[in-house]
Amino acid sequence: MELDIFLGIYPYVVLGIVISVILPILKKALPKPPPESKYAKQSVGKRIWPIAKPYVIIGVVSLVIGVLVVAISGDALEDWTTALMAGFTWDSILQKVGT
Repeated sequence: MELDIFLGIYPYVVLGIVISVILPILKKALPKPPPESKYAKQSVGKRIWPIAKPYVIIGVVSLVIGVLVVAISGDALEDWTTALMAGFTWDSILQKVGT
């Protein structure tokens, strides 16, 4: 795979990974804790980080592995949609296997 093609496809693989990382964070972060909860008086950032931390770690690992996904896929990633789905699928599978 040529470098210019790699650089054109890789950002979409990364975008798929980022989407896969952000969706579970948002899902878990949306409900607010009841007033008697220990998290109720904390800022949003302090409430989200414990939820987001494992997904951020998985996301960072996935970004590195995204390079391998592009390299292994070779010419199979012809456009941005297949690259986006490859990144999303990879990270989604990794999250499910890791739980």
